[in-house]
Amino acid sequence: MGQQPRQAVEWPTVLLLLAFFAAWGALIAWHDSIPWPVAAVCLVYVGGLWMSLGHELLHGHPTKWNAVNMAIGFLPLQFWIPFTRYKTLHVEHHFADLTDPVGDPESFYVRPAVWESAGPLKRRWMMLLRTLAGRLVLGTPRGILRYWWGEARTVRAPKAVAGWLLHIAASIVFGWWLFGVVGVSPWLYGVAFCLGGSACTNVRSFLEHQAVSEGTRSAVVKAGPVMSLLFLNNNLHHTHHAEPGLEWYKIPGRHRELGSDVLAAAGAGLYEGGYAQVFRTYLFRPFGTPPDPLASARR
Repeated sequence: MGQQPRQAVEWPTVLLLLAFFAAWGALIAWHDSIPWPVAAVCLVYVGGLWMSLGHELLHGHPTKWNAVNMAIGFLPLQFWIPFTRYKTLHVEHHFADLTDPVGDPESFYVRPAVWESAGPLKRRWMMLLRTLAGRLVLGTPRGILRYWWGEARTVRAPKAVAGWLLHIAASIVFGWWLFGVVGVSPWLYGVAFCLGGSACTNVRSFLEHQAVSEGTRSAVVKAGPVMSLLFLNNNLHHTHHAEPGLEWYKIPGRHRELGSDVLAAAGAGLYEGGYAQVFRTYLFRPFGTPPDPLASARR
């Protein structure tokens, strides 16, 4: 069965957005009454969910009207990334030669020449970032800083600059209200919702692509309802790349139709033990090596 025509309004996603804003709003409204460890855990989860919802929004959900989807995504809840730039780079990822360190903006590989010219300390650092612990604790803030540095060096187009300026202005107003008027702790919100939410995305993206010469380069991690909701089923990543416009709640069914488990097992990997297996295997063990194994083939 092929993909069905998309609806004008995808009500499951609309309801999920409403549930997200209700949960986020409750955490903000009653921040003084919630013990900070509980608030931190909740903010990490809803921060990760907001990143996943942003991913849905940039793929054209939940309405057929791009202006509506963009307006929702424009809300600067995460502060550090403008939605317009997130959308641009992620669309480039879908059209790129996956895992290519030159052309794929979401690749975690490096060109062989970079690895060969690196000294022992830099190589250890690069290998550390290929462990899950390194990716989460060090890679999350590093990724944000590298993203800012890359944007400052490369973004020159008026449209991109305008997007950044609008985002900065909106972030200032939002920050003034959130921290100055409501009185939410900047440290708690910044560490839990912003960094913690981004770290959730790093858990999902940690091994979702692998530079294999045969088969799909998109992995599959089988997960329970808590993690599947957090990632909006994008842990079934082969199916997402096979049909990027598919609604999140239709991915599991389409995943079975495509036989994505078998395809992933023959390619980038199938992790039937879920994220518990991922943590057990790669918390302190590197996932592969940094140099791109397909460099000569890409030429």
